[in-house]
Amino acid sequence: MDPIAKNIEKQVIVRFFQPDMQVLKATAKHLAGSMPDAKLGLYGQAGEVLVVITAHAYAPAAATELTESAAEQFEQAAGATAYGRGKGSLAYVTAGAMIESEAVVAAADEATGALLDVEFSATKRGTKVFDFGADSYANAKMAAKIDAAATFDPDEEETPLQSAADLASAAAKCTRADFGVAITGLEDGGDVYAAVAHKGTVHISKIPAGQFAGKQAALSILDIIRRLLGKEDLPNSKSFRAGNEVDWNAPQKTKAANQNLVPIIILIVLLLALCGACWYLASLFFFGKDNGDAIPASTSTSMTQSMPASASTGGTVPENPVSASVPAADSTASTAPSAPAQGTTTAVNSGGVVHPFA
Repeated sequence: MDPIAKNIEKQVIVRFFQPDMQVLKATAKHLAGSMPDAKLGLYGQAGEVLVVITAHAYAPAAATELTESAAEQFEQAAGATAYGRGKGSLAYVTAGAMIESEAVVAAADEATGALLDVEFSATKRGTKVFDFGADSYANAKMAAKIDAAATFDPDEEETPLQSAADLASAAAKCTRADFGVAITGLEDGGDVYAAVAHKGTVHISKIPAGQFAGKQAALSILDIIRRLLGKEDLPNSKSFRAGNEVDWNAPQKTKAANQNLVPIIILIVLLLALCGACWYLASLFFFGKDNGDAIPASTSTSMTQSMPASASTGGTVPENPVSASVPAADSTASTAPSAPAQGTTTAVNSGGVVHPFA
């Protein structure tokens, strides 16, 4: 009798941008040993990486369990570099976050706008967050304002790095968009800079020159916006004050000082709360004890009042004194009581880079 074949197939695509490849490979090696019924494929281009997980099982539920478990392990290992699953591109995910935050982005020039156009045109969400130049670089008056505002030092020729920072800042300021973006260096043959200006700070990523440098720069902009809206760290970029001179090699101010200050403040608050609790218990013990011993509950007082015989106001005063016994009130003590289409694996074209897991 032939054994029952595992003919139920389930596939999940997990998407990453600029992940640690060593982490992904280590996770894949672990899963290959613990999940023999799950096959893994890796496809990468322009900083974007797709992990395709294909599972075979006897039943749909078992196949789904395999793919979900593998996907979750990849996502946990890669952290914030994992941005979604399935067909949703980085532009789709970023646009969704922008719609939720009611944010828009403006490009500083035509070259930057053309690169973002390619990404945002692939999703219907793009038109809700990107003007495709209508209110920025494609508008002659606005383009002139951006160029004028982007000049950092008229007497010196700006570097691509400084130009990216100034153009992004000018785009945000002049258009009043939530995010102003610029990409420079593509025509120089050297490093390419992708800048995102947001709330007085410019965040810049440096991309090595290459065939896909323009696409990676556009994706870097989308990833920076996604992370800023999600209040996540930006490990692949540097941040500078808008309007200032930019030095890529200057030391970056980190959040370490503030992060160390928070636990110190919490510790001080806890110590103060502990001291207050000790004082309260001590006062309750000592003062409560004194109040309880002051007047025993069974004690009563007797008062004798004598009236002299000569004190009369028209009435007869008895010869014998009058004795009155007045019971005292009992004392009381109080106590206080607290990508590829679903189901298929599509290889990247010849321009891409394919790294299958060994």
